[in-house]
Amino acid sequence: MRLWGIAVSVCAIVASAAALAVPAFDSGGTGTAERLLSDAQRAAYHGRFTKAIALETRALDASPNYGLAYERRAHDLMYSGRFAEAAADLDRVVAMHPDDMGLGMMRVELAVLRGDGNAALAALKVALTLPLRSSWHQSKESSTYEPGNADHYEVTGHMESNAYMYSSIAKQLLHQDDASLADMQAMLKIETQYPEHVLAKYCYTAAVAGLADSADLACEASIEDNAHDIGQYDSLGFALLKMKQWDKAIAAYDKALRSNDDLTLSLYGRGLAKKAKGDAAGAAADMSAAEQDEPDIAGIMKRLGVTTS
Repeated sequence: MRLWGIAVSVCAIVASAAALAVPAFDSGGTGTAERLLSDAQRAAYHGRFTKAIALETRALDASPNYGLAYERRAHDLMYSGRFAEAAADLDRVVAMHPDDMGLGMMRVELAVLRGDGNAALAALKVALTLPLRSSWHQSKESSTYEPGNADHYEVTGHMESNAYMYSSIAKQLLHQDDASLADMQAMLKIETQYPEHVLAKYCYTAAVAGLADSADLACEASIEDNAHDIGQYDSLGFALLKMKQWDKAIAAYDKALRSNDDLTLSLYGRGLAKKAKGDAAGAAADMSAAEQDEPDIAGIMKRLGVTTS
């Protein structure tokens, strides 16, 4: 049985960045700004998005035209469920650097996370016309994906498979089941070496978009390919949490936290599942510890669509 499709409202696509009055693109920040951005990246890895966003804001105070800082802050706002603010930052950096497929793909991801399939497909159509840069701010362009090319993998993050992934999820949102399945198959055809990574991303992204059932399937497939990567268990726990499968969510989060007990979102998610099961003491311990690291954790989970009622 295929588990595709949840009806969603359709919003207008993000307004064109061309109308924004933004200073000329700055290819790098000051030493202070770069250090702040490095610290922010570490904080975001552990789910401490409030700290990461504050550090990125300080980096922009030190270097106001630092495009990468806008891009990183947009990413962390997006993963905090602060979608409108993320879109504003993304518009700023796209206006600075309009010819970058990676930034175009961020717009696609943002639309998918918001559950807007039409906007995601429209943004994807635009993104795929842009050049794929070998690294930020450099003029050298990369070729299309070449299987087995490790350098290309590191540089592009498998942009083509991500394109199929977002297209597949967007088409699920629009109830285009056969087309969605075909895109997923194309995604896996490209990702022959490390399919677990794109499947884990599919799992999380689909869960936020409201497709928890298919998210569960993607993450289970990811774990079958690589049961040792905590990222898969964190994503699976999130999907199961949205499906209100409390015991399974706790088990998945236990595995994620066994490898790294400093994952704030996993800790809070496990606490929510324990609370739903009536384990008040266990829930309080997990949720309190998570709130110490990320004061906005309850807001983040709520904005990402997690409820326990």
